Amino acid sequence: MKQVVAGLVAALVVSGCSFAPEYHRPEQELPSSWGEETSSGQETLSRQWWRRFQDETLNELVDMALARNRDLEQSLARVEAARASLGMARAGLFPQFSAQGSGERSQSSRDASATYGVMEELGLLEQRVGALEGRPGGTSSVPPRVGSLWSGTVQGSWEVDIWGRYRNAASAAKENLLSAEEARRALELSVAGQVCSAYFDMLNYAAQKELSENTLASRERSAALYEKQYAAGAISELDMLNVRAQVDSLKDSLAQVKTGLEQAQGALLLLTGASPERIFSARPEGKARLEALSAQPQLPAGLPSELLNRRPDILSAEAALRAAHFQVGEARAAFFPSISLTAGLGAASTALNSLFTGPAGTWSYGGSASLPLLTFGRTLSGVRQAEASLHAAQAAYEKAVQQAFSDIRSSLAAQRGMEESVKSLVLVSARMEKAAELARARYAAGYSPYLDVLEAERTLYSAQMNLAARRASQLSAIAQVCVALGGGW
Repeated sequence: MKQVVAGLVAALVVSGCSFAPEYHRPEQELPSSWGEETSSGQETLSRQWWRRFQDETLNELVDMALARNRDLEQSLARVEAARASLGMARAGLFPQFSAQGSGERSQSSRDASATYGVMEELGLLEQRVGALEGRPGGTSSVPPRVGSLWSGTVQGSWEVDIWGRYRNAASAAKENLLSAEEARRALELSVAGQVCSAYFDMLNYAAQKELSENTLASRERSAALYEKQYAAGAISELDMLNVRAQVDSLKDSLAQVKTGLEQAQGALLLLTGASPERIFSARPEGKARLEALSAQPQLPAGLPSELLNRRPDILSAEAALRAAHFQVGEARAAFFPSISLTAGLGAASTALNSLFTGPAGTWSYGGSASLPLLTFGRTLSGVRQAEASLHAAQAAYEKAVQQAFSDIRSSLAAQRGMEESVKSLVLVSARMEKAAELARARYAAGYSPYLDVLEAERTLYSAQMNLAARRASQLSAIAQVCVALGGGW
């Protein structure tokens, strides 16, 4: 008995070992700075970074999306599943108990109530008695037995985690839960960015629709006047054809803008988790104008290395990498013997009313060990599979870091480019508006053909449409910078 206790104590002492490889964050060469000049008086990004645009409609849409988006609902379910997996993994570290109870009442067969030898002796004895009494020998007859058996037992079993198999499984499940939670945060960040982009697209198409409708109405009024002048012979057929072509072209542009507006509204409703009926029929609108929204570039003061601890998709990938390390240890533990301890406490009796009395008590304890001898490569393949998953998780983490800095570079480039483009198009629109006025004045004075007026108005309309699109792209680029930086800072 002393040897058994000593063995168990030794097993508990060495149960702290683990075959999981030691974790080190993969080293990557990071930039020393953002490569951007930060503006004076710059504010830091808040966790609700979309509020920097100061649009209550946008704030409501983002809040609605974060509460009702179906992709986020799926992500939350994956978090709950990971949490349940952690509970299951941790349960393997503790003894497992079960209770059993049974009751039985039976009658034995007359032919099976005694052994063959006893039956034979009884038959001979009956023949002798019959001979003494003057009776012929008869057959033996054994009365049937009727009995009951009641029992109840509480059993416990525990596999001693000597090699860290269950501890590694629990640690891996914990890291997988962290990975799922960070993945949900990353998805929240992405959904907020998508809502912002869809909202800015909607405002862009709304502005283009208003511009197209106003321009078309003006052109149709002008076309009606030119129709009269053409009928009177004041202008040529070429001028009249150009006027009609401009009107038809504007109608085409208006049709395309309306299509884009419908699609942007549908995308926005889908992101906010609207019902199919609302997605099909609702017409969300924004009260703000693109030029009124805040479009100041913004970068946090800090080192790029801080991004590794802030961007949720990187944190999710790193947690998955740590989980893969623990899974290797779990797989390696399968090479070594497993030791299980069992114990039972219960009672058994032929009478139910005496089942819980002292004489009816039963107990047992014991242990067992098993060692895989020949698995035809299954255990080794399991280790190799876990190691391959570890290599894949490391590559995924490194790719997540690379993707993060690629996103920042792309979004910063888009932000700079859109800012310069908006400034240029503002000047173009102002100059073309003046050029259109001069062209109309020169045409009215007879100094230039009407073709100059049409060309100036066409260029003005094109510049104004492009300006609305660039303003929306600039706002979307600012939103993408916030997303690339991990949202809250």
